[in-house]
Amino acid sequence: MASLNSLILCALLVTATVGSLAAAANHYKVGDADGWRVPEQNDSDMYAAWADKHVFHVGDSIVFEYKNDSVLRSSKTEYYHCNETAGGPTPKDGTTVFVLDQPGFYYYVSSDVEHCKRGQRVMIRAVDGGNSPSTDIAAAPAPAPDSSSTVSWRMAPIHELAALISALIFVACS
Repeated sequence: MASLNSLILCALLVTATVGSLAAAANHYKVGDADGWRVPEQNDSDMYAAWADKHVFHVGDSIVFEYKNDSVLRSSKTEYYHCNETAGGPTPKDGTTVFVLDQPGFYYYVSSDVEHCKRGQRVMIRAVDGGNSPSTDIAAAPAPAPDSSSTVSWRMAPIHELAALISALIFVACS
């Protein structure tokens, strides 16, 4: 049976591991100091410029802070045409957080159709783990791999990794 000191040490190791893994995900405030608002008339691309400054990864959080507005996650088509916003949430003051839980593109729009049309929308691309996004999204695709040798990898979500490492430490300490 493990001594009290060993159990305390194991508990500290588990806590430190989970804390460091949780800290690995980044939290991004959309629009930085400006927050989520209707862009000025001559700055309708402000959110595209903001998104271009960052590399988003699976597990990161996107934080929208707004006054007298709201935000919706939309499809690509709805993003470009600003047509999902009708009947959306009632504008209010608040904060909404979205977690980027898989690689790919995420589209967000204001719930107010006119705000969306004036540029209050943002497209975010999340990439797996340490992979950096391609600088040319329209680059030619790689040749198809031989189906007999195809291997697919997926990075586990951070909470699954934390649970696995915690379990391993607990077993090692027992």
